Amino acid sequence: MKKKFYVTTPIYYPNDKLHIGHAYTTTLADYISRYKKMQGYETMFVTGSDEHGQKIQDKAKEKNQDPLKFVTNIINEFKNLWDKLGIDNDVFIRTTDKIHMDYVKKSFTELSEKGFIYKSKYEGMYCKTDESFYTETQLNDGKCPDCGKVVSKISEESYFLKISDFKEWIKEKLLNNNLLIPSYRVSELVNNFINELKDLSITRTSFDWGIKINEDNLHVIYVWLDALQNYITALLYPNSKFTIDEVWSKDSKVELLQLVGKEITRFHCIYWPVILKMKNYREPKVLAHGWLVTDSGEKMSKSKGNVIDPIKLIETYGRDALRFYLINNIITGEDGKFSNELIEGMINGLLVNKYSNLVARTDAMVNKYFEGIVPSKKVDLKEYREMKIDLNKIKKQYITYMDNYEFSNSTKELVKYVEEINGFIDKTEPWKKEGDELETILNHLVNEIYNISTMISPILIDSYKKVYVWLGEKEIPSFKNLDKDFAKTKLSKVEHLFSRI
Repeated sequence: MKKKFYVTTPIYYPNDKLHIGHAYTTTLADYISRYKKMQGYETMFVTGSDEHGQKIQDKAKEKNQDPLKFVTNIINEFKNLWDKLGIDNDVFIRTTDKIHMDYVKKSFTELSEKGFIYKSKYEGMYCKTDESFYTETQLNDGKCPDCGKVVSKISEESYFLKISDFKEWIKEKLLNNNLLIPSYRVSELVNNFINELKDLSITRTSFDWGIKINEDNLHVIYVWLDALQNYITALLYPNSKFTIDEVWSKDSKVELLQLVGKEITRFHCIYWPVILKMKNYREPKVLAHGWLVTDSGEKMSKSKGNVIDPIKLIETYGRDALRFYLINNIITGEDGKFSNELIEGMINGLLVNKYSNLVARTDAMVNKYFEGIVPSKKVDLKEYREMKIDLNKIKKQYITYMDNYEFSNSTKELVKYVEEINGFIDKTEPWKKEGDELETILNHLVNEIYNISTMISPILIDSYKKVYVWLGEKEIPSFKNLDKDFAKTKLSKVEHLFSRI
C-alpha cells in the first residue's frame, strides 16, 4: 500500500496581490510534495484563500464592489502566480465555497453541543490588520506585536471558544511532542501567549461579511475558526485524494506537514491543535518559516513600499532560478535576505557556472569525441571510485534532510553533488585522455548528470526536463530510477539551462 503525504500552506488573504513571501511558503510546499512523489508517496497539496472578515468588507466598500466580486478578481491573480511559479497543488480552497461554509456552520454547532462554546461580551484590544485580539501585556508600546499597527479597543457581544481549558494540554504538546518546527519557537509561544491564555472570541456582530451561524443570525464566525478549518474542509472537495478520517483521525498513518509564516504560528500551534482536540482529531505538524527581508535586513511590507512582485522576478530570471533561490539561499525556519543582486549572484555562481556549464561541457565532449553517442564504461577508474563513495553519502544525506524538512540543507547537498562531478572533470582532464579511459570518463559524466538532474527535479522543474530531452529519458523522476547507464544513447541537442546575468 502506498504511503501518503498531506501538505498545506496557509490560506492567503485576498486584500491585495501576493508578494514574494507568499511565493516562498508555496514553493516550499511544492518542493516537498514533488519530492514525496519521487519517493513513491501518494501526495495531496492544498493551498487557497481566506476571504471573510472586516478588512475584506471595508476594502470592497472602498472600491464600491461586492465583497465576493472583489476577492474573486484578486484570487484569479493568485492562481496566475501559482501557474507561473509551477505550483502543482491538488486543491485550491476558498472559504466562500459552499462546501467549506456548510462544514464550518456544522462545526460551530458540534462544538457548541459539546460544551466548548458560550456567549459573553468581548472587551479588548483588536488589530484590524491581523484580525487578532491581544491583551494589554502582549502589545508593544500599545501596538500590535505582529504588524506594529495601532490597535483599537472594542466591546461587543461574542461567542467564545473554551481555549483556556486546554492550557496545560497544549503547553505539554508543544514542549514534548515536536508539534512545531523549528523547536526554538516553542518558548516564544509558551512565554508570550500560553501562560496567559484566554478563551478565544470566535464571532463578531460589527460586520456581516462572514459565515453566519445557525444559532444566532446576528453573529458571523470570526476569521480563525473559519480559516483554520480549511485544512479539514479541503478533504471534502471532489478532487481531494484523501478523506478527513484518513488525515485527521488519531490513528492516521498519513504523513502531515503544515507550512506557515512565523507571524501566524500562534494560531496554528495553539488554537488549531485545540480545535482538533475538541473534534477528537490528531495534532498537526507545523513548520514555521521566517520572513524575507531586504539585503540590509529590513522586513518587507506594503507599508514600507519594499515588497517584491514575484511575477516580475519570474519574467526577469525564470521560475527555476527563483524557486532555487528561495529554497537554497534562505535557511529553513529563519529570516532570509532577498535582492536582485543576491539572486543574480546565485544564478551566475551556482546555476550557470556549476550546473549549466557542467551539462554544456559534457555535451560538447561527447559530440566532439564520439559524434554525440554516449560511450560505454570500459575500465575501473580510481578517480571515479573515490568520487562514487562521496556521491552515495550525498544522496543519503539529501534524503535525510528532506525527510526532516531541512529544505535549505537539502539543496546544499545537491550543490556539493554538482561540485563533485565538476571536480571529477578537473581531476581526470578528459581532453588529455583517449581510448577506454576517455570513454569511461564521459559515460560517468552523462550518468551523473542524469542523477543530479533527477534529484534536483522537484526544484528546477523546467531545467531537469531539458536534460531529460537531451538524454531521451521519458520516465517520471524517481529515486528508483537513479544510476541508469546511458551508454549508446544518441544525445539530442541540449537546450541552454541558464544564462549568465
